[in-house]
Amino acid sequence: MNSKFRLAIATLAAALTWSGARAADLAAPIEVPAEAKAADTLIGFSVFAAYFTDYNFRGISNSNQQGSLQSSFEVQYLNNSFYTRFSTEQVRLPTQPDFEFDLIAGVRPTIGKLALDLAFAYYFYPGEKRLFSVDATGTPFPITQGNSDYYEITGKATYPVTDALTVGANVYFTPNYFGTHAIGTYASGAAVYTLPASLFPFISEKYAGGFSLSAEAGYYTLGAAKTSATGPFNPATGTFPSLNLPSYAYGNVGLSYAYKNLLLDLRYHDSSLNRRDCFTITGDYRGFINGGTSRWCGAAIIGGVTWVLSTAAPGVYAEPNGILDFFK
Repeated sequence: MNSKFRLAIATLAAALTWSGARAADLAAPIEVPAEAKAADTLIGFSVFAAYFTDYNFRGISNSNQQGSLQSSFEVQYLNNSFYTRFSTEQVRLPTQPDFEFDLIAGVRPTIGKLALDLAFAYYFYPGEKRLFSVDATGTPFPITQGNSDYYEITGKATYPVTDALTVGANVYFTPNYFGTHAIGTYASGAAVYTLPASLFPFISEKYAGGFSLSAEAGYYTLGAAKTSATGPFNPATGTFPSLNLPSYAYGNVGLSYAYKNLLLDLRYHDSSLNRRDCFTITGDYRGFINGGTSRWCGAAIIGGVTWVLSTAAPGVYAEPNGILDFFK
């Protein structure tokens, strides 16, 4: 595969390794060949705009199984040794925010070919509302919490085994999963394999080198939620009642195509959550009228299209006629 395609795939994979993932789940940049690298920079940036047919976050739809517009702007310092990022995702959650805003800062040390990414990520959901229902006596009670904001400490590592195969590992920890005060730890392994252009003899060589397969498998360990939605406040203990959230396995596998600044992705997501567990973990308020179930956690096939621009790989913007040279 020529260096242009290798750089395109590496840059796009770094921008959106597992499509539809939250910004904090993006992998550390994948090492690219020396001849394909841009010159070292004190300050660089990357930006992407994307649309996905569902915003699936670790096996759970955060957009009510509907489309989600997403964007991200990242500034990199000292040749990408440090970075800050602001990202947005269109959501449809029980507390009814319109967007999720991600504020992230991290470091990206390297040890030989091993690339690390250690970061702090804060997730903010503006415009949330606490929803209420009424009991048999007409007394209102909350069916959602009032604030889902929370933070994670994240650690990621990627290693290029060959020019075509990169493997990775990820760990995320929060003491306050989605604002529920439940401790959460998610750990996963992942791999990206660049398919040889020879597998696509029916496609012009110019376009055949951008296909890749990727997959992730992980497990989310969750503790007990304690919010106004889990029951009335107990003055004697000074806490809300506990509700154990279900831990679960999650995985995805998909086919991606990268060409210059464009990334297309089709991916299968699934988890071990059943519909009752899904209601417990999501608080999908429709569960109060359908027997305590939610469909947000089932198997899903999700498509996405992403447009990426970075100082490391400007793509068409470095060509004489800019975007007009996309197909050249």
